Amino acid sequence: MRQKAIPLYYQIETILRGRILSGELPSGASLPTEETLGREFNVSRITVRRSLSELENDGLIVRQRGRGTFVTDKPHPATSSRFSGSMEDLINMSGHTEAKVLAFEMIDAPDQIRAKLNLEEGDRILRIEKIRSVEDEPFSYVINYLPEKIGARLSAADLNQKPLLMILEDELGFNADGAIQTIEAVVAEPESAPLLGIRVGDPLLKVERTVFDAEDHPLEYVSVLYRADKYYFNVRLKRERSDDSIGWAPTKIK
Repeated sequence: MRQKAIPLYYQIETILRGRILSGELPSGASLPTEETLGREFNVSRITVRRSLSELENDGLIVRQRGRGTFVTDKPHPATSSRFSGSMEDLINMSGHTEAKVLAFEMIDAPDQIRAKLNLEEGDRILRIEKIRSVEDEPFSYVINYLPEKIGARLSAADLNQKPLLMILEDELGFNADGAIQTIEAVVAEPESAPLLGIRVGDPLLKVERTVFDAEDHPLEYVSVLYRADKYYFNVRLKRERSDDSIGWAPTKIK
């Protein structure tokens, strides 16, 4: 539970808030005592008390002297739509997305990005930072990195029309043939949380992807933070058997 640079009371508050908004602690439910919560999270009662004060200030709980602490009758659940799949799937489902470009700059490639894009020392890249929104609410924080020879053909205005990968394919004639992708769970940091309209410590889904053309040349590297209340990754698996092994392989969702 202990995340660096995030106060303990805030972490506990976030966990309890999640239990309330998810319905795990329904309206009218009694919360554990301060002593019990202190043992669960291995913190002092002072820390627990501050966490509960924040929840009470937001109207999620009420503390009654001599009786205990209870979830209010009308907590405010998260009711926003959630979307699954790739960016292309999202566009097909929602019908409307917007991108707000926060940075569009040509920079010297950092070592990590240079390795992802198979570049030489001293090569430059285009770095694009943006927030993408659905139904007027932010749902992803995106940073794209492109080799200079590709990035030089783009303008910030292009990104208001469609996702970058579609621009590379439809407008610039590049053929995205494959990708290497990693997915992990992270928490919102002080830098990203305000941009996504969430709280520090809230859960995020982090996706990193390097896209290649048919000749295995990197076209772009992208890092995306998705709001966990707005997006989830859904995949259909097919059972595969061979003489050597038995396992699962992803297949297209119908």
